[in-house]
Amino acid sequence: MTDSHRIAQEEIFGPVLSIMTFRTPEEALERANNTPYGLSAGIWTDKGSKVFKLATELRAGVVWAETYNKFDPASPFGGYKESGFGREGGKQGLLSYLKFE
Repeated sequence: MTDSHRIAQEEIFGPVLSIMTFRTPEEALERANNTPYGLSAGIWTDKGSKVFKLATELRAGVVWAETYNKFDPASPFGGYKESGFGREGGKQGLLSYLKFE
């Protein structure tokens, strides 16, 4: 598929696998961030040090490394950009229900 395909530009919910090629990590980051959405992302790489650099630059609510769709109930979850705002789950998810005076 290419960047112009609908599946590359919209949030598609369901059992979907899209495959795009890239030559450099910088190209992959640019293409991944070139969408108005950012619910989640996954990184698979040959070196663990690459994961940290890529994860900090991806504009996604959740970034998984070497796995996908695994959650710790104590961790917050939420989108980025048009994929939502705020967090649910974990301490951050509870903060919106609390009143501080």
